[in-house]
Amino acid sequence: MKTIMTLVLLLVTLFAAAQQTDQDLLLFEQAETLVAKGKYDEALTIVNRLLISNHDNADYFDLCGTIYLGKHIADTAIYNFNTAIMLDPENPYKYSHRANAFLSVQMPGESLEDFTQAIKLIKDNDTLKYQMIGNRGSARQMARDFQGAYQDFKTALDFDSLNIQALISMGSILDNLGKPREGIAYLEKAVRLSPNEVAAISNLGFRYTNIGEYQKAIDMFNKVLELSPNDGVAYNNRGYVKYKKNDLKEALKDIERAIKYYPANSYAFRNRALIYFAMKQPDKACVDLQRAIQLGFTPMYGNEVQELLEKHCLLNGTH
Repeated sequence: MKTIMTLVLLLVTLFAAAQQTDQDLLLFEQAETLVAKGKYDEALTIVNRLLISNHDNADYFDLCGTIYLGKHIADTAIYNFNTAIMLDPENPYKYSHRANAFLSVQMPGESLEDFTQAIKLIKDNDTLKYQMIGNRGSARQMARDFQGAYQDFKTALDFDSLNIQALISMGSILDNLGKPREGIAYLEKAVRLSPNEVAAISNLGFRYTNIGEYQKAIDMFNKVLELSPNDGVAYNNRGYVKYKKNDLKEALKDIERAIKYYPANSYAFRNRALIYFAMKQPDKACVDLQRAIQLGFTPMYGNEVQELLEKHCLLNGTH
């Protein structure tokens, strides 16, 4: 997400409207700076002020969409991107921005269409074109078109073999294609090239977990937590590895930290339930399974929690 947001800000800067007055341009640049610092509400105040005097400026609506996307209000972000595209329908970057918004709310079909349109419209910037091809691969992956995603990531890497995001994505898609060792090689390359890239380190740790190389996985999650001490997902992943190693006491500590920092993570409650079952505490486990269901585990990850609930809790009368 950080990579996408950085690209969005760069593109907005490059294509700010030439018709702006000097004062408006100054305010627009100030809003961009605030967005880059994560000060979305302050930036939104400025953009709304600009829109009052110029409600036909596509770049203002585009930046407004970027702000709402940063605030995780995707429907309003998409509305603003729609308006920006209506006002500037030949601008590839605005399609790319809306594509990212669609991706954030798991609408891969719409995202795929927008990335494809953006790629068609780009005339003279190969670097951005191939970045968009890589991003389109993420939409294909979300749509479970793994072979299509692989081809997009490969195309992006053929253009730039040092593209960190494409390397990370290739590592993921090869796992989907049943080639986990090849995927790990791409992730290891990404970590060598960018030792502090949290997404690469986290993905590598996750892949090590899947092939049973638990100490390597723990080393990766330790590194993530050095870089990001309050990362609830990293605590959750490390806790699961410790559970697999039967280090239940330490696993429980990590999962409880994960829930503290990311209380909406349904997977953390699933993992804590597994630990409680292993500790012979089924009542606590069943409460966590119910919580995982409430937080939306099933539509995101499948029926595992529901099956555990039916097997260990409902059929046995444990609630």
